Amino acid sequence: MTVGKDGVDWDDPVLQRWLGGMSNEKTVKSYKVSYRLFALYTGKTASKLIDEAIEDFKRDPRERQDIVLKRLIGFYNWLKNDYVKKLGKYKGKKGTTGRSAQLGVNIMRSFYATYDIVVKMKGKNKLPRSKVENKRIIFKPEDVWKVKVLVDNARTPRDRAIVLCHFQGGMDVSTLCSLDYGDIAEGLAKSEEPLRIQVMRVKTGIEFYTFIAKDAITALKAYLADMQSRGVKFDNRTPLFLQDRGKKRLRTTNICEMMKVLVVRSGFVSEGNNGNDFNPLGTHSLRESFGSLMINSGVPDTIVDFWLGHEIGEMAEAYKTVQYDSLRKMYMEREQLISINTPNKEGERLKEIESVTTDLAVKLKRTESELAQQKEEIIKSQNDYKSVKSTLDLIVKYVNLSDVVETESDAQRLLDFMEKMRYEKYVKEKVEQSKNNA
Repeated sequence: MTVGKDGVDWDDPVLQRWLGGMSNEKTVKSYKVSYRLFALYTGKTASKLIDEAIEDFKRDPRERQDIVLKRLIGFYNWLKNDYVKKLGKYKGKKGTTGRSAQLGVNIMRSFYATYDIVVKMKGKNKLPRSKVENKRIIFKPEDVWKVKVLVDNARTPRDRAIVLCHFQGGMDVSTLCSLDYGDIAEGLAKSEEPLRIQVMRVKTGIEFYTFIAKDAITALKAYLADMQSRGVKFDNRTPLFLQDRGKKRLRTTNICEMMKVLVVRSGFVSEGNNGNDFNPLGTHSLRESFGSLMINSGVPDTIVDFWLGHEIGEMAEAYKTVQYDSLRKMYMEREQLISINTPNKEGERLKEIESVTTDLAVKLKRTESELAQQKEEIIKSQNDYKSVKSTLDLIVKYVNLSDVVETESDAQRLLDFMEKMRYEKYVKEKVEQSKNNA
């Protein structure tokens, strides 16, 4: 037995049989992490875990202890509440998210299922539904203009092509990174539109094809022309998307980091994202938006799953051969839904409503300002009226009018003054009347 630094004997035949059928290195790594934690929790080797499970299964149903079920439930609770992270930026933090804990349990269920030990976790044994802590942004038809904002803010022709290939083709980031120039060369040479991209999904090893529309094709051509102008020569085996420097294949981490910066630059996510590492508008968001738009426009689920590279069984062969023209036509009929340059009626209507609402808000603010100004003038007039009335009362009280009115001009001035007072009184009455009517 050869025990590694992590305390696990990865040469154990039990683990070799479980992991041996996996082709994706990223998946193998994820499964190893979950198993390592399960071994830490149980304190048992892989062989002993399977042995105790088989022994319990052989018992009379009335005497079984449901050891595997109890271990899995205990593992979930341990991950959720007691596990202390020992590496990374969250070192020392206690407990994982419910979603991560469920993922760990499901991976271990696959470990047991390799040896026909199937554990049903339903009813009273069902794990708690995990709270959605990181919600992705999924675009509706009226939101497609936001993809154009991403494209317009992309730093390079390559980044613009990547955004549009994700959105109009629905490919996951690993599959996009795996593309070679040969995967699109023939279609570009024939000016196919939409352009079919036939590829194998890296995560599952499933062969499928999807399409990209005019916007993505144009962006892809611009990217290739930019690279060729810098001396890069493409042949069928050249990685389609290259890193900024050199001729190395672009990695998934490069794209994820690019998207984090892009959504901030585009104004969809604030700087620092409120301390959250999760990008709500990353490649998964673009991929899921593609699937959602297609399904909601009437494309059958199995066809959308095929375009996304999901396992759909025997129907895949039909889609690859006799039904190809039907799928191509179906995609073409919905191209306007995912085009960033085709005006969307619902989107235009919403923009029109937003414009009218903005105009009304400006007019309302202007009216409020005018009313405030009129109110100030009325208050000033009221104050002037009170001052004049007070002065007149003093005159009447202490002065004999016959002493001050000696000529006709004096009398006229007095009459003008009284007329002004009557007018001020009239204004005051009108103001009071307006307030009462309001």
